[in-house]
Formats: sequence, structure tokens, C-alpha cells
Amino acid sequence: MLNISEMNSYNTFTNEEAKQFLKVIKGHKYECFFKLMMTYQISRIELVCLEWKDIDFENNTITIYSIEQERINKVYYKWKLNKKNLCRTYPLLPHIKNLLLDLKLKNENDSLTNENYDFSNQNYICLKEDGTRLNYNTLSRNLRYIGRDNNLPQIYLDGLRICLDDFIRNNCNSYEYYRAWTRFDLHKKNAINIFENVRLDRNKKFINKLNNLISSCEHRRKLDFEM
Repeated sequence: MLNISEMNSYNTFTNEEAKQFLKVIKGHKYECFFKLMMTYQISRIELVCLEWKDIDFENNTITIYSIEQERINKVYYKWKLNKKNLCRTYPLLPHIKNLLLDLKLKNENDSLTNENYDFSNQNYICLKEDGTRLNYNTLSRNLRYIGRDNNLPQIYLDGLRICLDDFIRNNCNSYEYYRAWTRFDLHKKNAINIFENVRLDRNKKFINKLNNLISSCEHRRKLDFEM
């Protein structure tokens, strides 16, 4: 059993470690969730609260709703996700779209083959085989196991959000578009898309580069096995 105290003091992966991580998670049961965090720089709370209705497969978009702080007392706050709050919409990368479609099919198969399947959570993306909600502690634990078994730093789950930050920053043609691919929270009560003026198709070259970065790492891993 891996103890949290055994974790290295790394905050995130380097560029090369991120590429290696993309290789080794090919086929992992939580591959889709890890790549969603890396690609769209979403938090663990935003991930586990993501619903299928937030994914538009026809128009190829994914909408992430921002989290906000709720004061408990003078010292403590807690985070909550409010779908009436601000949101941000991104292009649904082809590679991520395929992973989501496979996941959707898997969830449907699980619901048909598991006698004790919990149908009350069908709207959510992050589910276990029995239909119960998948929590971020389970994802974080699996992330540490992957690091341990593949000579990679054992980082915290939210560290995945900034693993591709350098790539995104260096390949966006405009500051406006870069902001559309970086996570930040605006604690206002307006139910609007904070990037409604950003044309999602304005930088197809960047979208292709980001999609190819993910898929090329997997292709390279396949060649390594064949050799």
C-alpha cells in the first residue's frame, strides 16, 4: 500500500514526463479522465461533476462550469460547482471525443451487465463499474500508482492541470485564445460563457497540434511494443 507521505515533492510533470505519462496510460481504465484534466486544465472537482449534457458531440464542444468559494466561517471556505455560474466552452478534440464515446458505450454496457447497477448517476461521466460516482481520491491514488510503477514523479491529481501548460502557451496564436485554454475562476453570479466571444475554430492549427501531441505519444508506445 502506497502511503501519501511517500510521495515526492513534485508539483507537476516536466514536458518529457508528461509525454511519457501519456504513453503509459494508454488503455488505463481512467485514461479518459486524466486526459480531460490535462487537455482542458480542469480541476478535480470540475472533472467529477462533469455531465454528459456538457458534451456536445454534434457541434464538437465541451463546456466546463467554474467552481466558486462558499464561506463556512471566518477561516474556512469550501468549493462548490454551480452550473448557473460562469462557464467556459472548448473545442472537443477528436482524440478526446473518441475516448468519451468509448466511455459512454462502456457505461451503457456496465448498466446492462451489472445486476446491482446504480442508475441514479447516469448523467455523470465519472462512474465506477457499478454505476456509483467516482471520487477524486480514487483517481489520485491511481495517479500515484502510475507514477510509482513507471519511474515518474508521484504528483497530486490537480498537478495534471498544468502539465501541458507550456505547450498550450507556446502554440496559441493569441492571448485571448490562450486564456480560453487556461483554468481560472471568476466568482460572479452571471450565467454566461466567459469565452463567448472566442471563436472556437479560429486556431485549427493549434487544435490539431494538441490532438496530435496526445495521439502521437500513444502511437510511439505502440511502435515500442512492436519493436
